[in-house]
Amino acid sequence: REIQRGDEVAWYADGDNIVQSEYNPATMYVFDRVFGPATTTRGVYDAAARHVVHGAMEGVNGTVFAYGVTSSGKTHTMHGDQKSPGIIPQAVKDVFSFIQDTPGREFLLRVSYLEIYNEVINDLLDPTSQNLRIREDSQGTYVDGIKEEVILSPAHVLSLIAAGEEHRHVGSNNFNLLSSRSHTIFTLIIESSSRNVECEDREVTLSQLNLIDLAGSESSKTETTGLRRKEGSYINKSLLTLGTVIAKLSDGKASHIPYRDSKLTRLLQSSLSGHGRVSLICTITPASSNAEETHNTLKFAQRAKRVEMYAAPNKIFDEKSLIKKYQKEILRLKQELEQLRQGICDKPYSVTNDEEDLYILRQQLEAG
Repeated sequence: REIQRGDEVAWYADGDNIVQSEYNPATMYVFDRVFGPATTTRGVYDAAARHVVHGAMEGVNGTVFAYGVTSSGKTHTMHGDQKSPGIIPQAVKDVFSFIQDTPGREFLLRVSYLEIYNEVINDLLDPTSQNLRIREDSQGTYVDGIKEEVILSPAHVLSLIAAGEEHRHVGSNNFNLLSSRSHTIFTLIIESSSRNVECEDREVTLSQLNLIDLAGSESSKTETTGLRRKEGSYINKSLLTLGTVIAKLSDGKASHIPYRDSKLTRLLQSSLSGHGRVSLICTITPASSNAEETHNTLKFAQRAKRVEMYAAPNKIFDEKSLIKKYQKEILRLKQELEQLRQGICDKPYSVTNDEEDLYILRQQLEAG
């Protein structure tokens, strides 16, 4: 499209670590990794996201998000397509492969999927839950009332994502026919514990993996009116706040970080404040028509690179753990079954509606 429009190359990848200006050779930026236009989504995942996903499976909170201007490739990077799956589907597949390769631990996985549209939080897994509120507890910020689904397979997760995408706000502008008009946060909550049944008080590891597709910042070149202009205003405001937060964190001397100035930075507070692993993927276009926007993205990425992280596994011992509730209930049912076998069960026990009883039990456990 840019070639047809007569654009020239304004920025280019010089090796695996440098982005260079075509017009000013003295202007260059050095990063941990730079991907050229021939890079596959698999290559991006292996270099930029795999270590974050594996860390989350080991109990370290992780966040991967894509940042860039409209139509620079964020959603393709995070979601991809059937031929080139993006970071989210590859992460889901990797999570279940990790579980198969870790027979000594048992895992319980839950997911939630939300969007921030015009500074309003909507549940993409439950379209009736809109305008949700952010709360805070000892473990950080969370969205009150968000639906969490216990997941059992990669296909199950991908079907939930596909259903959620149907409810996401998208729209057209003069850069993109289906431009994302909201930020989305896909969260995988991971609980795990040892399979050693001899240990009565088994330690539970709890972590979160956030996979985030940000709406693109929009310049004055984007010809919008009415609703699209309003959406663009909210998007730019939240991304500006994100930029301010990153700038203050990279400075290391700021006494106040304005996390509360937007819903996005409020939800990312735990991740950005250094408690976990974060991989920021900045998508840019080499086109001369977006040279200024690309330069701004590069400066944002450079500031973000200076933010210090202190990752450590999370441990929980209290009864808030869902996996502990399942373990105790399974143990109780095994004991009752053994009593039935020995003929010493004091109370009648019906086994006519096993599936229905198990479904009701799961609902009660998830409700706490």
